[in-house]
Amino acid sequence: MELRLKFFCCGYCFNFSRYPILGGIEIVALGGSALRVVEYISSLTYVPTLREVSEATGLSVSTVWRIVKQLEGLGISFKVVPFLGRMGLTEVLLVYRSRIPVKGVPEVLLRSLIRTLEGVTMLRYVSRRQEVEVVVNYVVDRVGIEPSEVYVLDSTVAPRYILTHIARGVVDRVYVRELLALASTYQQPAAPSVGTCDSIDIALVNLLEENALMKVKEALNYLKARSISVSYRTVLKHYHHHIVGRGVIAGIRPTVERYVEKLAPSTRRVLVVYGVPHSVAKAMRAVLGLPLFSEALLSSREGVAIATASTPVETLPKLVEFLDTLSSRGYIAEWRLLEIDPASQLRRPIPESLGSLSTTEIVAGSAGST
Repeated sequence: MELRLKFFCCGYCFNFSRYPILGGIEIVALGGSALRVVEYISSLTYVPTLREVSEATGLSVSTVWRIVKQLEGLGISFKVVPFLGRMGLTEVLLVYRSRIPVKGVPEVLLRSLIRTLEGVTMLRYVSRRQEVEVVVNYVVDRVGIEPSEVYVLDSTVAPRYILTHIARGVVDRVYVRELLALASTYQQPAAPSVGTCDSIDIALVNLLEENALMKVKEALNYLKARSISVSYRTVLKHYHHHIVGRGVIAGIRPTVERYVEKLAPSTRRVLVVYGVPHSVAKAMRAVLGLPLFSEALLSSREGVAIATASTPVETLPKLVEFLDTLSSRGYIAEWRLLEIDPASQLRRPIPESLGSLSTTEIVAGSAGST
């Protein structure tokens, strides 16, 4: 029997449903109006206004606002997934087959640090496109250990079908077929023009990574606090021409994984590393099929994709089965499934200094200050 839950807010009622999943754990699925709002926002590559969401979903502006606030209360917010290659920047991933001490990791240009329970450390850095070697040499010198693998990350993928998983609440064979069908229809967008970036562009991307529904006034206050004096019109110009116009926003993702982790204490964050046998397009289709994946990075040159996902412990065997299915269909090659150590994760914004200085200058300045 289905249990209906009602959340009351300012006289409005939003329905949510409980669906059992493997091991007796229950996931609360978004229903009706809330699902339409989340699905519409997560389908965009720009920041929508509440009025636009209202017109697209058939709900009033006030109802959309209340739903967004209700979702925030449940731990579901919206974050932009940036494609830094469109800004003239590149991310590079250094993989170590050992647990590198956090204190030994250089912080300059660091984007994220992930350590797994299996003893793997992944360090992701950002640099200007033509200066990848500079940042790699810098990190290797500081850490004092040669990485086992180095990948230049030239593509990124935003989640598209997370909500299908939440609504169904189970990774079964029918669901796997649905995911494969959805992923097979994915069309890789054409690459817009690529340009350089300045500190304003980087600051806007950092803000959007935290809140995809930010207001221009919030951006102005943030820039002012960082001694960057700009006008309202200048912020809009940078956003429309430098961010949206160049395709910097790969997508907008709802942070559903945090919500699921609250409901299912036995949820684990996992890291999936697999080979790309034929093309980036196939790799993207494979990533889009991963249940509850929150971020995916691809290196087309080395033919490798790295994706993070959240899943209850009881569904891990199904995830393994799904990866085997992807492999048998030719979507992916050899794959590895690693469990992320939640106490050893670190994420940082893009250094705004990259808007005015080269990678070489930033690294040299860091070396001179130590």
